[in-house]
Amino acid sequence: MITRTQRPHSRRAAAARPPDYSCRVPKIFSNLNLNGSTPPRVQPNVGEWGPAKVPSTKKKKRMRIWASLALFGAMLAIFLLGWYVYFLMTGSWGFGIGK
Repeated sequence: MITRTQRPHSRRAAAARPPDYSCRVPKIFSNLNLNGSTPPRVQPNVGEWGPAKVPSTKKKKRMRIWASLALFGAMLAIFLLGWYVYFLMTGSWGFGIGK
């Protein structure tokens, strides 16, 4: 009969092992090259087989940055609109500044 302490894969043994940090640190951008590790001879040129207006990897990165900036701008605009309405209703700057 095998008891709990004799099991080779007990929970305590798994908890005692140090975590494995050998993997790479994730980057800000994922790999946007959809061809992957295929050989160059089988990779289609942009527009050869598929649609002619396929964005390049550089354009995809640029669009991600612009989308992030647009989101930040929209959030800032909503915050400032809310602050302005608060200022109109109370006459106070808010955040403990002045009266």
